[in-house]
Amino acid sequence: MAGEFNMTILGRTIEHLGTQMYKHRAPSIAELVANCWDAGADCVQIDMPELGSYNAKSSILSILDNGEGMDELTVQDKYLVVGRNRRSQEGGVKNNRKIMGRKGIGKLAGFGLAEKVTVTTWTKEANTAIQFSMSLQQLKGDTRTASAVKFPWTEVSKMADWPPSGTLIELSELRHTTSIDISALRETLARRFSRTIRGEMKILINKKLLPEPNIDMMYEFPENKEYEEATLSNGQNIRYRYSFARKPLKSKELQGFVVYANGRTAQAPPFFFNVESTASSQHSTRYITGEIIADVIDSGTDDETDCISTDRQELDWEKDELQPLQQWGDEISRRAMRDCADMRGSQLENWVLNDQEFARRLNLLYPSACKEISRFLKILGQKSEENDERTRSLADSLIRAYEFRTFHDVIDDIEQASQDPNKLEEMLRRLQDWKVLESRAILEIIQGRLSIINKLEYMIINNAPETASSKTYDNMHDLLAEYPWIFNPEWQVFVEEKSLSKQLQEWGLRDCPSEMKSKRVDFLAFVKDTDFLIIIEMKRSGHALEFEETQRLEQYQVELMRARPKCKRVVVFGGQKNIPEEKWQNMLKSEDFEVLTWSKMFARAKSFYSHYKALLDGDVAAEGFQTKKSEVARTRTIIQTNSSHRYAEDRKRGVWSSDA
Repeated sequence: MAGEFNMTILGRTIEHLGTQMYKHRAPSIAELVANCWDAGADCVQIDMPELGSYNAKSSILSILDNGEGMDELTVQDKYLVVGRNRRSQEGGVKNNRKIMGRKGIGKLAGFGLAEKVTVTTWTKEANTAIQFSMSLQQLKGDTRTASAVKFPWTEVSKMADWPPSGTLIELSELRHTTSIDISALRETLARRFSRTIRGEMKILINKKLLPEPNIDMMYEFPENKEYEEATLSNGQNIRYRYSFARKPLKSKELQGFVVYANGRTAQAPPFFFNVESTASSQHSTRYITGEIIADVIDSGTDDETDCISTDRQELDWEKDELQPLQQWGDEISRRAMRDCADMRGSQLENWVLNDQEFARRLNLLYPSACKEISRFLKILGQKSEENDERTRSLADSLIRAYEFRTFHDVIDDIEQASQDPNKLEEMLRRLQDWKVLESRAILEIIQGRLSIINKLEYMIINNAPETASSKTYDNMHDLLAEYPWIFNPEWQVFVEEKSLSKQLQEWGLRDCPSEMKSKRVDFLAFVKDTDFLIIIEMKRSGHALEFEETQRLEQYQVELMRARPKCKRVVVFGGQKNIPEEKWQNMLKSEDFEVLTWSKMFARAKSFYSHYKALLDGDVAAEGFQTKKSEVARTRTIIQTNSSHRYAEDRKRGVWSSDA
């Protein structure tokens, strides 16, 4: 048996309703699944190609349900009637279920996914099934006229694995070039239908049931029952629940509230009643997941009371009948975000206070400082995870700020002054006078210099070459050229690897001997604020110094003294030498010759900066830290009193430290 179905279409109606209303794949599939519910199905099987086998032209996406199915009359008079209000015609309930469909266009959702939709449907009474196909190209009519579109149908045999009755929707000639993320689709559909619906109708994708969200919960409300009941200002009743996750919810589908009406989304997540941008605890939105059962907003049967968008993504919140729900949702969203922030803040605070290392440092601070730190930790906890490296670093920085407050004691003053413009101006002036930011920058420079000193030690131990070579780019010359203060902080190095002739020419002498013209010195320096020239030559730390090398350096000195009479030659070496001891001792007696071993140069540079290490490490228990802390306090007293007078306790303490 065969026949023909007819559909009357005006212009591009089907294209607009199918492809424009259902642009995204998940809402389109959800719409087709909702039709299965209305057909009385208790099982829906969705089959789609996996990632590696997807082909837009040849792949087929199918949806099979075990609902009541359709005969020829039902297909023609009901299924193919676009815009048919099923509720008003069937009383809002069928198969002992509230009907989800209302607009009569859900059948077109398949065209959001495919160019072709094939429908196969059968009832218990029939021995065969009815099958027909609809093509999007076939449905695109003239925009100005109404036309009848014919769909030939045929009888086909029932398959052995089909249920007694049901409908099979097959989508082919798929519109998307890429495969759908099946894992994400399972998660999305699980949020598109309430737990009640998924309890009464199994939904499987590639033979796997939709999963319940696997979330490590920190808190659930209500605690002892499935849902809490609430009464809106207009007397309508709703039910709701929400939870706080321990870690940020990565999926947007799980974040925020979803509003269900008759078991299906009316407002898709993530949703917080549009208060997240103004709420004080907006960072909590990443941790909150919730459900609101609000069947009252979709209890009508007429089109005028419909306030849900066609693709079930959002509600029309401008409508008056939704204002009581909007007001309640505003309040519950703010409360949930505030409670979540407080709970997360308290957890982080407790974690820090119970951490052995943090607790030791906090015990050294004043109680008032610990109280302030606790308050800031609660704020920090709104967006940070406890016991991870990033949060540990942030907590360390917060505690360190209070450990260093002797150096920049402004935390209390800023908070107290923040409400009074005059006091704030005075506070800012004080900050400028104490040059807090400049001081921090200097500490960073010192920290960098200590790192370079450690690098120098490593290179000395490993006998680093004087200059770069094909074997290694790491070399002493480049390190000292970048950081010449290592030689001696009192020397001002001004040139490297420059020929004697060019240097003498710059100083006005052009008669350099020919044998000396190509000779180069490693570095030239002046003693700061003088015209005393320093000629520096380097020798690899693991190599012995030869007498010929000292003679060559002396020749350089002789030539340069013609322009700069005050001149000293300096050789940097590892300490080994192939020079007779008596000769060496005579050389050392010369006032214009200095030897500097790598180890001595390292030790001098290290001693110059190492007493700041306790400050940089934040080691408040170290003697160096306490010494600097006391020095700053004493210096402030002198500046504020404009007096250097020492009292009895100061004299009893004795002479102060004289480190640089």
